[in-house]
Amino acid sequence: MLPELTQFEDTVHLINDSGIQFLDFAVKLDLRNEPAGRFAKMGNTLIARLLQNQETKQYFHFGPVGTANQSGERLAQSQAQERLVSEVDDEDLTLGMQSSFKLLDGLWLPAPVFRFLPPERYDEGPTNWARVRLIELEQPDVDGNTHRLTLAFDTRAMASATGMQYLAPTRDDINAGSSFRLACHARQSRWFLGQKWVQDWLAEIYREGNRHRPSEDVEEELVEQRHIGHYLNLLSLMAKPIPEQRSSEPARVVVPDMKLAANGADSIDLPIKVDLVLDVGNSRTCGILIENHGQSGDGMKHNYILQIRDLVNPERVYSQPFESRVEFAQASFGKENFSVQSGRHDAFQWPTIARVGVEAGRLSGRRRGTEGSTGLSSPKRYLWDENAYTHGWRFNNSYVQADSEPKATAAPFSHKITKLGQAFYKLKNEDDRLPAFSPQYSRSSLMTFMLAEVLTQALLQINSPAQRTRMGHTQRPRQLNSIILTVPPGMPQVERSLLNDRLLQALALVWKCMGWHEGDLDPSKAKGLNSPVPAPRVPLPRIKVEWDEATCGQLVYLYTEIRENFAGHAQEFFDTLARPDKANREHITLASIDIGGGTTDLVITDYSLERGAEQASGSNVSIIPEQRFRDSFKVAGDDILLDIIQRFVLPALEQALKDFGVVSPRSLLSRLCGDESTSAQEAILRQQLNLQVFVPLGLRLLKDYETYDPELPSPVHDYSFADLLEKEAISDRIREYVAGGVRRIDGGRDGFELGQVVLRIDLPAIHQAFLKGQINLSKILDALCEVVFQYPCDALLLTGRPSRLPGVQAYIRRKVPLPPGRIVPMNGYRTGGWYPFHRNGQIDDPKSTAAVGAMLCLLSEQRKVSNFYFSVGRLKPYSTMRHIGKLDENNLVIDHDMLYRDVIKSDAQGNEFLQLHEPQLDGPQLRVLGKTRLGYRQLNAERWVAAPLYLIELTERGTRKLVGKPTKDGKEACLLLRFRVDGADADRGDAEIIAETLVIDDNIESNTGESFDRKDVKLQLYTMLSAEGGASNYWLDSGSVSPK
Repeated sequence: MLPELTQFEDTVHLINDSGIQFLDFAVKLDLRNEPAGRFAKMGNTLIARLLQNQETKQYFHFGPVGTANQSGERLAQSQAQERLVSEVDDEDLTLGMQSSFKLLDGLWLPAPVFRFLPPERYDEGPTNWARVRLIELEQPDVDGNTHRLTLAFDTRAMASATGMQYLAPTRDDINAGSSFRLACHARQSRWFLGQKWVQDWLAEIYREGNRHRPSEDVEEELVEQRHIGHYLNLLSLMAKPIPEQRSSEPARVVVPDMKLAANGADSIDLPIKVDLVLDVGNSRTCGILIENHGQSGDGMKHNYILQIRDLVNPERVYSQPFESRVEFAQASFGKENFSVQSGRHDAFQWPTIARVGVEAGRLSGRRRGTEGSTGLSSPKRYLWDENAYTHGWRFNNSYVQADSEPKATAAPFSHKITKLGQAFYKLKNEDDRLPAFSPQYSRSSLMTFMLAEVLTQALLQINSPAQRTRMGHTQRPRQLNSIILTVPPGMPQVERSLLNDRLLQALALVWKCMGWHEGDLDPSKAKGLNSPVPAPRVPLPRIKVEWDEATCGQLVYLYTEIRENFAGHAQEFFDTLARPDKANREHITLASIDIGGGTTDLVITDYSLERGAEQASGSNVSIIPEQRFRDSFKVAGDDILLDIIQRFVLPALEQALKDFGVVSPRSLLSRLCGDESTSAQEAILRQQLNLQVFVPLGLRLLKDYETYDPELPSPVHDYSFADLLEKEAISDRIREYVAGGVRRIDGGRDGFELGQVVLRIDLPAIHQAFLKGQINLSKILDALCEVVFQYPCDALLLTGRPSRLPGVQAYIRRKVPLPPGRIVPMNGYRTGGWYPFHRNGQIDDPKSTAAVGAMLCLLSEQRKVSNFYFSVGRLKPYSTMRHIGKLDENNLVIDHDMLYRDVIKSDAQGNEFLQLHEPQLDGPQLRVLGKTRLGYRQLNAERWVAAPLYLIELTERGTRKLVGKPTKDGKEACLLLRFRVDGADADRGDAEIIAETLVIDDNIESNTGESFDRKDVKLQLYTMLSAEGGASNYWLDSGSVSPK
């Protein structure tokens, strides 16, 4: 989406050292009727764009006279302004605005923004701290504007020193309150246009834009300075009329003056603290920023949605929940090779190397290379995998004119991590702190990269001129105070510890890449003045990785009902909601089924009113939560999408292949989009086919189905793939991949067109698939509804984006866990205007309830919510790991494969800890014949689906010692393993999250005569449902969607 335009004041304050800041403008242009630019030389050197006196219609420029009569110039002197006016009768060059904007469309250019002293003095600098970019929109915006213009500023000030080049604003400029203004006329920026690096930048753009023409002609035109002329045409959009023009017309784009405001210790104004709430899901992510305005503020009013700016298309930002996909790509702000020649080597250096959200999704679908990988559908899904990714990582160059994909390393980020993606401070031995020249980042580390990008975007947003203008106190800097990260209710403690560590590393790396902390040490360890770790220049925010997503959804419901619908009278709401047979009218039980992209969660919580010792009456009561049940299952929205693709999209393609004469279409589909082994190149094409065709079509079917009403007639429609996909969504490579597959089979022929395949949109058929339990999620919903039925729940809330699907709601109602009137889908739930993501006062996307609920938790904890007193400190999550055993192919742990029961114990203070068996006992042994998965379940019931947790594999040495060896008992050679609990990993970072992990006991036995130790067998975290082991890819990453 296009960013909302801001009416800036005459002077905009940029916050020093706040990263790269953007200013967005819009303009309506009729390029065919725009007056062409006329140009003449200023003396014998640079050309100038001629101005016109609107009264006399005379063209002129400011500058010296050239060779006599060279351009028919005649000299006049403006005594009032003491400026040299050169009137011109015949121009040297004319360039149409349409050709200029076509050449420069969507390209970053150096912007001449210089220190300015009234009335007309422009200093020679700063040289390299501003960029400008103009792009034509595909469709005019709501106000009819055809183009967006973006200015970008690198806000890092340089130290003041005599003799240094004036490349960026200095600290003296900040202290003196210097103003900076865009110099649009050639006279004001003549020295700048004469800089070699600027001329070379513009010349290369001209050559690239005219590569289809003879090079001799292009070089002649460069001598004529056409590249300078096109640039001056663009700048003319922002040129304010001068007195000599005798014009009252304003500039087409009004760019304000700039000032750089002090930040940190140099600032007179105390920074405004900002809290960031993040809900990072397997499929999508969303966030909220809350500003603390002190006594004048209200957290419920001073909050806004996290925005992600697209760095490939910087005229666009995304504020709704965005894809959790991460893709390696370098951010570019123009031609860096020429920027370096200015003398400033790190101008416009983006802190991170990975993109997220819509941009990442678009990049992944357009990948051209075949070596290594460029990203993941969701790093959260691979949080367990800390092994080296031996395929290596590459930058996605979909939008870069390059023949190969470079390795995913770039300053400054890659200079502060190892080849496994770990921050240097995690390594105790300094000799091991080698930069990542050959990136084999673990898939777990990509969560660090994703969080680092999200943090960078949040840091830029809070200090952006537009955001500060909207929130007030425009000259006060903002500072990140805390980061709240929600988690699934059933996430095991060891995985939550990993997530916590990834957030800490992301925080430290962003701080270092922004230049806010020097060295390789952990900035969170800076304690006091005598600390060996230098304190960061910008304080680190606190982090909390604790509140679960489903409970946060319940808080949205409680707050809306009590505060908005019952005027803060909790006791009236409790009495109204409580079941008729309930004696205690100040006690209710809420259940939530939260269906995300990667997990489906159930939380059942009791809420009671506490009146205190004085027995407060009325609305002055606290709400006390106590969780009764919580669990998570790794079947959710992405699995629904896969079901839709397999049941509706692939059959359409299969039928088209059959109609085209393919004898065995299923066999062909197995090769094109199944899990057959294939070459590296075809593996990438398989992934692209999935991302460009199958996933968008599946999402289109689900989007249409979200609005389906079973009580109304719904006609069936047939559309081609091309009709349903965006224009040019299917690349030529993918068309050829499918057509070539058809051509190469026995009896195959040419001419198959993927875009012409007909897909039938039959919404009633999709609805019946849900009702008949043909969707994999149905089995999970069966189990969850059974649990809800066992508790006296007063209401069941349905949250998460898939809860919008009519089939999900209908299936749950058919199971009758509660009377239908007590089942509350949060989709369309009326909240009022307080809800940050509301649409017309209603929840449009239930995904957002987790982030908004976490915001309520935070504000309640800070006692900043009136007439709603929720006791956040009583939210004590408990572990769902109760019984541990060997997993089968159905992800069940049958009783015969159970190793440990009731492994969670509590100490005297009520704190839980993991204990496999009584300390005085050895514990049971696990017989290991080969690759083995361990999992856990909460309930003592065989049919309860277990969650995978660990993978046991023999090492190469262990395999050599075991395989083919004679045994003492005549049975198959095996290992006998025992396990023990390893305590907290002190190097994990945050001591609040203690990761109790399983490790293999030293005493390893075998029925062979060989001696084994822990180097012969490996136990690693493994939480994917797939039984294939550590190298497995989720279907969104592999493209394997054809059913087996």
